[in-house]
Amino acid sequence: MLRQAVNGKMLRQAVQQPVQNNSRPYTFVAPRGGWVTSQNLVQSPPGTAQVLENWRPTTTGIELRGGSRTHATINSTGVISMIAYNPTGSQELFAADETNIYNVTTVADPDVPPVPDVTGQTTGYYSYVNFVTAGGAFLTAVNGTDDALLYNGTTWVAATITGVSSSTLSHVWLYRNREFFVQQNSLSSWYLPVNSIAGAATEVALYGIFKRGGKLLFGGTWSLGQTTGLDDNCVFVTDQGEAAIYSGDPDEDTWTLVGVYDLSNPLGKRATMKAGGDLVIATEEGMVPISAAVSKDAAVISLAAISKNIEPDWRAAALDRNSLPWEIIKWPEQRYAIVSLPITSDDQLPICFVVNTETGAWCKYTGWNTQCMELLDSQLYFGTNDGKVKLAEIGGSDDGEPIYYTYVGNPDPITKNIAGVKTMHQARVTFRSSTTFNAQVNFATNYSVTVPSPPNAASDVASNEWDSGLWDVALWDQPSPAESIGTKWVSIGRSGYVFQPIIQITGALSQLPRTELVQIDSMVESGGIVV
Repeated sequence: MLRQAVNGKMLRQAVQQPVQNNSRPYTFVAPRGGWVTSQNLVQSPPGTAQVLENWRPTTTGIELRGGSRTHATINSTGVISMIAYNPTGSQELFAADETNIYNVTTVADPDVPPVPDVTGQTTGYYSYVNFVTAGGAFLTAVNGTDDALLYNGTTWVAATITGVSSSTLSHVWLYRNREFFVQQNSLSSWYLPVNSIAGAATEVALYGIFKRGGKLLFGGTWSLGQTTGLDDNCVFVTDQGEAAIYSGDPDEDTWTLVGVYDLSNPLGKRATMKAGGDLVIATEEGMVPISAAVSKDAAVISLAAISKNIEPDWRAAALDRNSLPWEIIKWPEQRYAIVSLPITSDDQLPICFVVNTETGAWCKYTGWNTQCMELLDSQLYFGTNDGKVKLAEIGGSDDGEPIYYTYVGNPDPITKNIAGVKTMHQARVTFRSSTTFNAQVNFATNYSVTVPSPPNAASDVASNEWDSGLWDVALWDQPSPAESIGTKWVSIGRSGYVFQPIIQITGALSQLPRTELVQIDSMVESGGIVV
């Protein structure tokens, strides 16, 4: 209390109390859980995103994807297949269109088509395997209408296969040192002798096995735990979504039908991926492991899909883009797998789905026209529907076009009082980076998301000079190239009962971007319920 003199008398006066600051800090962790659209918005798991475009989930946060660059051109109508020849030593890459196969390992001019190695074909959708025998390293390729092709590192020739017309063979895979084939538009499979690339083929007739009928689409191998250890099984998959599994040697009495299992309709014969001993198949219901089909009823198989976190988007894409076959490729060095979503109409944008193979977290890439894909020397190449072969994860733009990185978090009520109104006054975003970038920070409230126009791209300056005048920068203890921690408080001034961070970056660097989002801190004031 203070004393004040009034008419000569001392009176006591209350001291004005300082205004209490009710703001509290709250941290949004980077969405290392990836893109999740299959959950109720109120119950979305923390650390996930409603939109995650061109940001790639890592084990610690999310990072900017790299760009792409034209490596070769074969035509203007589209690349249908990518083929890699992988002997011990020098490897080679081929790209196929409807009538020709081109060697695109190295090209003189990326904009000028090279002379084709193979001409006169009638379709360009190939299945192939690399197979090493005592006679050397070979590549066998089939397409279901032309004679099977054999490549020995120098010359392409027609494979010498008897017992069946090799022009009817549409898919090839390896099982127990044999080449197995699917015969086009049938329920017959054929295989060659052990360690052979030619010779008399033997039929495996699968008529009467599948209750839905249809035709064989592709085959593969699946390993499971047995009392004697891992055992390879041969898998035959139909276009109607059934898988017949056999074990044993097809030339011996050990050849046994394990069972026939329901999947969903597969999205392409090249839309498969090995995950350990398991075989993962892209279907209309999602990416389904064979192990799940064996152990679960078909009615709930989508719950076991690797893609269950993005189930609504997967199903929508499968319905919209199923007139051309999909593909999956696993890129071990980058620790992710890409699912191609081919462009089937002029109004569709180039997109693909991407999953972190360590964490199972998803994201979406835009700007990559992945009609077909292949790895060569640990580098990903993809073919486009306008005849380009492109290098992936190189540079910071897509052939000179900017990359738009957009992250929208899933709704977060911040406090246990979900219905209570909160006011966010400011936020601070923390990155670690060794390349330049310019981030735009916003928040959406009350489930209403409007993504603003993207920011301008940062200037293409040297490493460790990113926005040094705008961000508080501290060195991050890493070997070369040195990474920095950057933070910046920005005013938000939004009120609502749930909040969603929106982080946008526009990429146009000449170098590969090295930027990872770590966390978003905010200052939030809690209020009551507005009725």
